[in-house]
Amino acid sequence: MESSPLVLVTGGNGFVGYSVLLGILGSGYHVRAAVRRQDAIDTISRGPSVKRYLSNLTFALVPDNTKPGAYLESAKGCSYIVHVASPGVTTPGDLVSQAVLGNQTILEAAEATPSVKRVVFTASIDSLRPFERLFLNHPDNQALMSGRGDEVAPMTAETRVPTQPPVSDDAPDQHRYENSKIAATNLVHEYGATQNARFSIVNLFPGWILGPEELSRSKQEAFKGSNLILGWLFSELSLAPMLGLPAKEDVPMLQETVHLDDVVESHVKALNTEKVSGKYRNFVLCSHSPYGPVIMDAADIVRKELPQEVADGKIPFAGRLGSFKSKFDATPTERDLLGHPFKPFDKQVKDTVKWYVHLKD
Repeated sequence: MESSPLVLVTGGNGFVGYSVLLGILGSGYHVRAAVRRQDAIDTISRGPSVKRYLSNLTFALVPDNTKPGAYLESAKGCSYIVHVASPGVTTPGDLVSQAVLGNQTILEAAEATPSVKRVVFTASIDSLRPFERLFLNHPDNQALMSGRGDEVAPMTAETRVPTQPPVSDDAPDQHRYENSKIAATNLVHEYGATQNARFSIVNLFPGWILGPEELSRSKQEAFKGSNLILGWLFSELSLAPMLGLPAKEDVPMLQETVHLDDVVESHVKALNTEKVSGKYRNFVLCSHSPYGPVIMDAADIVRKELPQEVADGKIPFAGRLGSFKSKFDATPTERDLLGHPFKPFDKQVKDTVKWYVHLKD
């Protein structure tokens, strides 16, 4: 690796972005973190683990990343761009436009910056399937539940889903979110297929990301992100409203999870253009191919791995969250990107829950 190359990182004040930023700094890179507001700079700078790297960290304010030219200034002198920032499930407004334009301005900045060698996009497993696949009555899910898994093609990093028809602003949050992930990824796919870009591109498609979040300092803050999928251990959590269903309805989730550490490592290793060669690469980040872990197994895992916390009443097992088989193939990621298997679900659960129970109320 050349001496201290500069990486532009977006979304560094978020759950994934902050951890990715730390991982890149810890691997010897310099980082320029592009954020929208001064309070995001303050949040990152307060992080306990970032303090040792402050001499290698600078910031750029980009108030609106959907405007043409938004990242042109902040990309200057950068060797790599890691684009983590993206509208979340509950973000108001037109999520498709926000996500697509965010990716577009990143590609624009990379084109205009001769020093950029590679752009890494943090996409989502939601980029690889339509909203309807989340429901039990989908034909693929019916086949998997009835033991006919051989009839279902696995999602892979090369799976393509057409950009979906527009939905109204009052459509279910998850529907709006999934459509935005599909459309934003398709913009990048089209660019990669039609433009002979000077730089290479890597797309990463993580499932539910589980792991300790250093920037969360209380239980109230802790499960606002992807760790929410373990919230049922502590409260009568319902994810049904996200899908447009009544809160009392029992809605199982697809079994697609990954440890935050593996997500961070994937981003860092994706920057290595020699070991991860090629102009356009795609990687699924999910453990336990092909069907994923059983989410409710988390209860037995914490009883085994955290017996004292259970005995002390810190884990009340207040709710439940069913799950059903997905079907994906993330083994190329283990082989070609990580170089080792994904951390198993018991490690994901143990690390996340142990962190959570020791946060202040």
